[in-house]
Amino acid sequence: MASNLFDNLNPAQRKAVECKDGPVMVLAGPGSGKTRVLTSRVAYLLETRQVFPYRIMAVTFTNKAAREMRERLNRMVGVAKTGDLMLGTFHSICARLLRREAPQAGLDRDFTIYDADDQLNVVKAALAELNLDEKKYKPGAIHHVISTAKNELITPSGWIL
Repeated sequence: MASNLFDNLNPAQRKAVECKDGPVMVLAGPGSGKTRVLTSRVAYLLETRQVFPYRIMAVTFTNKAAREMRERLNRMVGVAKTGDLMLGTFHSICARLLRREAPQAGLDRDFTIYDADDQLNVVKAALAELNLDEKKYKPGAIHHVISTAKNELITPSGWIL
């Protein structure tokens, strides 16, 4: 198993896979083998270093890369060893953590996360409900004000219009 982990890796990639301690961040351009390195690293930790799957977090930027990583790992080490891995995109992992810890934050585990289009549609629906003209009260501008307030941790009671 360990020998085929390194078959398609160059020396720099192998060094990242075999890094002994702590987290590893792989920064490289498109098509350079990032997914291969991360997948090999996780397999190496599971098979060679006997790290428990629940102690590994593998984060990538795209759903495609996350799916590819999961499929490759399933082939490399078996489905039984990959079930408890925290593997996915930044967004999917954060959503999973938020759902898991929702009660401690006073939230329901079934909360919904809105994307930018959903958020804009909510603003438009609110304007319609209030009979406000979208030409005068631009939904994009209102959304921007709300987003800025959220980023600055300003609560509705702290708003000054």
